[in-house]
Amino acid sequence: MAYKHRLSPLLYWHLNRSSPEAIPSNLKLELKEHFHKNVQKNLMMFKELLEVVDILQKQGVVPIPYKGPVLAILIYKNLGFRIFGDLDFYVPIEDVPRTRDILVNEGYEPWEKLTSAQEKSFYKFQREYHFINKLTGINLEIKWKFLSTLIPTSNEPVFQENEFFKEVNLDQFKVKTISPEYLILILSIHNASHAYSSLYRFSDISELIKYCSNIKWEYLLKIADDWGVKRIFLINLKILRELFQIQLPGDVLELINNSNVDEVSKDIVKRLFTSKPRGVLEKVVFHSNLREKRKDKLKTILIMIFLPTPGVIESVSLPWALEPLYYILRVFQMVKNVFTNQ
Repeated sequence: MAYKHRLSPLLYWHLNRSSPEAIPSNLKLELKEHFHKNVQKNLMMFKELLEVVDILQKQGVVPIPYKGPVLAILIYKNLGFRIFGDLDFYVPIEDVPRTRDILVNEGYEPWEKLTSAQEKSFYKFQREYHFINKLTGINLEIKWKFLSTLIPTSNEPVFQENEFFKEVNLDQFKVKTISPEYLILILSIHNASHAYSSLYRFSDISELIKYCSNIKWEYLLKIADDWGVKRIFLINLKILRELFQIQLPGDVLELINNSNVDEVSKDIVKRLFTSKPRGVLEKVVFHSNLREKRKDKLKTILIMIFLPTPGVIESVSLPWALEPLYYILRVFQMVKNVFTNQ
């Protein structure tokens, strides 16, 4: 269970501190080896994060790293406490082509092999590029949208606020990242986009809430309401309250209790501790039910059925005039997935 939810480093650390004699020797050795391998990997990835920031800044691009080693050091205070598989950076859409060229020149290989026509469609329909360092094997994700493609919203006014980005100290290094308070909401939306399927995402949000002082809950809830993700946010908070005993103000607790999220929260918690995956159509129903308004429910359904995926865009290069054909190809892909997963 700890391996499945990427919590084995925390499990080993706390067990070894509180009751080391209670851990069977073979399991203790296994957890210890896994912990130290994760520390070594994370140190290498943190080093690469700093190198990428330096490379891009020297070329006039200001990347915003978040999640990954930033979260590990900032909220867990230990680089080894978090398991992550890639490095996430936000870059404004206008800087993405230049960022791509810089990374390719530095030895990174893009996962997506796209023509110029496909690139334009990719920027329009997707939110991130994937790269791999051919020497180290480390994966990068360059994002031009913070929010999941399931949440179509005009979020730029908030993201341009001075308070949204913050310079933080990571050991002796200073890095510009998302303000932790805003990151609570960003990670809550990210958690929902993955159907609340892993405990480590809840753990990250829980530790962020503990890390932040004087959280402006009313403001975060207003932003969530403006984006149409208030229900998504409240589901996160209800489950965090139940599983992690996070402290919340009375008015927020009252809002959760009056928000009709009990049933969906119970189902999410149950699935966290079972291996019952959702089918393709079940995922569509689940994600649409996370939204409050009918128009947002309908948008979610349409996005999940019609939005061209990276695989669809890569499969064929279409000129601008024929770009709508990607929607049809996505439907074919969706139908194929339904029958393949039955």
